[in-house]
Parts: sequence; C-alpha cells; structure tokens
Amino acid sequence: MKKRIAILLLAVLLAASSSTAALAAPGPLFSDLPEDHWSHQYVADLHRQGVVKGYPDGTFQPLGNVTWGEAFKLILLSIGVDEPGPAQPGQHWAMPYVELALDNRLMYSFDPSYLGQVPTRLSVARMTARALDFTDISGPTPYDDCEDGYVVELFEKGIMDGFLNEDGSRSFRPDKPISREEMATIVWRVRNGEPTKGMIRFNNYYIDKLEDVPASPFTGGQFSRDDSNRLVYSGGYFAQGIDVSGHKGIIDWEAVAADGIDFAIIRAGNRAWGTGVLMEDSKFVGNMEGAIAAGLDVGAYYFSNAITVAEAEEEAEAFLARLEPYKEHITYPVVCDWEYLGGNDSRAYGVDGRIITQCIDAFCKKVAEAGYTPMIYFNEYCGYIKMDLSKLTDYQFWFAQYSDAPSCFYDFQFWQYSSKGKVAGIGSDVDMNLCFVPYGKGLVDIPEPGPEETEPVESDPVETAPVETDPADPAPEDSGMETLDTVIIDAPPVPALPPAR
Repeated sequence: MKKRIAILLLAVLLAASSSTAALAAPGPLFSDLPEDHWSHQYVADLHRQGVVKGYPDGTFQPLGNVTWGEAFKLILLSIGVDEPGPAQPGQHWAMPYVELALDNRLMYSFDPSYLGQVPTRLSVARMTARALDFTDISGPTPYDDCEDGYVVELFEKGIMDGFLNEDGSRSFRPDKPISREEMATIVWRVRNGEPTKGMIRFNNYYIDKLEDVPASPFTGGQFSRDDSNRLVYSGGYFAQGIDVSGHKGIIDWEAVAADGIDFAIIRAGNRAWGTGVLMEDSKFVGNMEGAIAAGLDVGAYYFSNAITVAEAEEEAEAFLARLEPYKEHITYPVVCDWEYLGGNDSRAYGVDGRIITQCIDAFCKKVAEAGYTPMIYFNEYCGYIKMDLSKLTDYQFWFAQYSDAPSCFYDFQFWQYSSKGKVAGIGSDVDMNLCFVPYGKGLVDIPEPGPEETEPVESDPVETAPVETDPADPAPEDSGMETLDTVIIDAPPVPALPPAR
C-alpha cells in the first residue's frame, strides 16, 4: 500500500557519490549547473534536503540519463514509500524497487534484465502518474507529439512541462530518454506540491471532478423498500423495470407485467470478449415480442467490446438491424453497454480510456441517427476510470451500483440497483432498475403535448445486414448487465520494453 505520510529526508540514487570539497568551493552548487539554469532551484533544494548528490568532480551532470532502476527508486521514494530491504545476493541492486513498483502499479510487468537500461520520458511519465494514482482520462493535450492521458494529467498538475518550440507549440518528446535534471524536477514537484488537491478519491485512484457533467440530484433519503423488497423513489417520477438477456431462458411476460414491472431493456447481441465475433442473442425476438404483447415499455441493449471506432460502428449497425422490426414499439433508450470481461485474457485489456470513450461515442451517434434515444451503461469503475463522461453528455446515462442508494457523482436517468431481483414469470434472479424519466407510460399519467409543443420526429432507420450467430464462440456465461460483480477489474498492462536505442 502507498503510504502518503510526511516524507523523511531520504538520500536517493542520482549519482554514485558526492564531493564535499567541491561543494565548499565558491560559485555555483555544481560546476555544470549555473544558478540561472531552469533546473537549478529544484536540484539545489533537493541537495539541501540530502535527496540528491553530485559527482566527485563537483559536477551534477544534469543531462545524464536515468536508468530504469534509478527511476523506480526515485518515483517510489517521492511518494513516501518506505525503503525496501537490500537486494538478494546475485540480484540487481534495484530488484527490491521493481517489486515495490509492481505493488504500487507503476507498471504491470517488467523484465529485470532492462534495469540498467534507460527508460523514455513517456515511460517515466506513466510510472509517475500511476504512482500518484492518476488515471489516463484527462483533458486535451497541450503537446504536438503526445496525446497520452497520463502525460496530459502530469502537465495539468504542473509536474511535467515539456518543451516550448520557437513557433509557440509545445512538445513532449515521448521517445527521448529522461535526464537527471528532469528526474530531479519531477521528484521535487511530487514531494513539494499538492498534485492531488481538489481531486476525488475512488478506490485506488484520484480523479478530477468533471465540471461539464451534471451532478447527481439524488440523496439516500429518497429511496426505500416496498412490500416486494423493491426500491422506490420519493423524489419525483420513477418507473420500475428489468433488463434481460437470453440467459434468463423462457420468460412469461404476462406474469412479469402483472408483477408491477413497467419496462424491460432486452439484449439484442454482443461482441465476444475473447474472439471479437459479433453474436446475436438467441432469445431477443421472443423477449421483445413477449414484452411488447404484455404491454411493457421496451428498450434494448448491446454488450459492446469494441476496441476501435470501426468496430463500434459495426456493432451499432448490427444492433440497429435487429431493432428495425420493433422500432415503432421501442419507447425506452437503446443502450451501449461497454464493459470489461475476461481480465487480462480479454481482447480489450489495456485499451486506453480515450479509445473506449471514442468507441462509445461512435456507437451512440449511430443510434441517434437511427431515431432512437442513445444511452450509456456504466458502473463506478468504468464511468470514473475508463470513460471520459464529459465527452458523452449528449447521451443518457445508466448507472449500475448494487446498494440501497446510489452514490454516483453525476446525474443519470437509469439506475440498476440489484442483480438479485425476484419477478414473477422469470425463473432466476434478474437485474432490477429504476427509471427517472417518463420515456413511455411508466407509473404516472404524462400530459399530452400542448399547442405550443410538437412530437419528436424519428429519422429514417439505418439499413444493415443481420449478423450470423457463431456457435463456436458462445456469448459469455452471463453478461455484465446481469452479473456485475463477476466483471474482472484490472489496470492496463505495460509490456516489458526493449533496450533503449
């Protein structure tokens, strides 16, 4: 665990040794680092604290490169991690720091044979950001050569600045090695600044509050249980609903409707998280027709595993083709459900959060163009850590959290509050949802539009070909919509890097 406590004055390895004779001499602290040099204040302050040292000849060698082992040690000690014990006989001196780096998620895999090699500026930036528990979701990049979310976050927090070019642009130079003076500056700013000030803590992460995303209006006191142990809402309009996939088997929809259920969101298909094959839900037609015949309001969802915009558009087109016969009956949203399944065996493992956000946006744009109301499904981890919700505010939100009251920072229109619901006509536990927007009939009478109001006009549907079901690659045993607690949450891997050139 990271220990964010008062940091002791720990001498870290930026050089082999120091020279007291050279430091006692008049003039600059180091002969090769003048007082007016940009990094002098950082190096000098760290030297006074006993954190950095120079070489026996009185130099600091500010442009010398930092090795992987030195970078691990410096970053870890800058965030207050306790010094590890010595390396085992025959081990590289930095091996104990590698183990700490793995424990503290600076990286997720590493080949010890590279400890004496030189990391790039991008690698060091990512390690620093992860050490501070930042995510790779951030604002627009200030750099003309790097869009990495971790790098942008460090710029926003004043930890790494990059390089100003003559034309006024800013470069990061991600593939260049990290120098000793740059590393000293990072250490000083992490130690002496407040990089997490004003941020929100969620699990193991610090995240920025998204000011452009409407805040949640809900409070815990607005929710209670009825005689059926279902949550009800006292703060305004609500409707009670379920979401189902083919895994529920044959459903008696008349019994469902008679048991107080107002709407159903029905899975149409998914992309397999292992192979990427597009799948059709075998019970979609029966479920859709049964729910409609029973008088329920209906919507639909697609379990997305898109890792490119092209894949997201492919999924949306397949989805819309399945919805076309039921378009006039669909009164509730059409949902992009992007989730993690499969852990590090998943094809989506390690995909950058910005890419995920772009995929969801592309999917929902297709849905909107077809005349439906697009919606995004997410739990806390995906919504806070792996999606940039500020880029998705054109769409409705469906928040999943299994509790007696939601704690989401942001506003949402659906809340999936349980996966253990009991509903007549369904032979197993089912996902339970509250809807706070009168999309369809719901529980209250909705006034007819007045003379000054007009009904929305639906656009023409997108024509696409249906997707064949691949029996060789069945859908996951249960979708994340129905077993949220089975979703494996993990951070993206960092592959072992080759020696620097």
